[in-house]
Amino acid sequence: MPLFPRIDPDVRALIAYIVARASGKGVTLNRTRLVKLLYLVDIERVRTRRDPLTGLRWRFYHYGPYAYELIDTLRSMEGVELATATWRDNVLYRSAPGAPGAEDWRAGTKIVIDRVIDRFAPLDLNELLDYVYFHTGPMADAERGQWLDLSLARDDPREGRPTPLRPPERPPDIDQRLAQWRPRNATLRSVALDPPGRFLQHADDDLDGEGVRGVLRTPEDIPL
Repeated sequence: MPLFPRIDPDVRALIAYIVARASGKGVTLNRTRLVKLLYLVDIERVRTRRDPLTGLRWRFYHYGPYAYELIDTLRSMEGVELATATWRDNVLYRSAPGAPGAEDWRAGTKIVIDRVIDRFAPLDLNELLDYVYFHTGPMADAERGQWLDLSLARDDPREGRPTPLRPPERPPDIDQRLAQWRPRNATLRSVALDPPGRFLQHADDDLDGEGVRGVLRTPEDIPL
């Protein structure tokens, strides 16, 4: 028996960890992305026959899963536990200086969280939302305004069996298109981010291919 028993993180520690790990991989999260990553952490936990981790109650709000109490938590952390920037009407989470290192978390908890962040944080927002809305069990046949039943993540009725989280398939020519886009993106104007220009792209930038663009076309900080 360990001298200090391992525990799971509370939602504030989880938020800080997700922001810090995403930032370390060059991904700046906004509220919409962060909320959906927290939801996917709960989905993955349930799929592996464990209890949800966040302690949040998820509701089908507008177009997808949302937790009302989460916004107050985020606002209380902004500028204190989370370093932020703003662009237009969006709050961007640049880093979490005091984020936990996860050494004291229960075995397997860090693995689940890292798997979700690494697979889904870098996705185009529309790809992320598509997965959340149409490829997670609780959203199948869900009614707008109702609480989501996370137990449905164990056996997704559209899949017929528990399935691991995975991102949408990459277009076969994505590497070539990204290679063409990166030099152009490096010259785009910067905003209040450090390093500048790491996350945002010019509204007219396009990768000349269906489904992959240089800018998020979906409104960012509304409760999707």
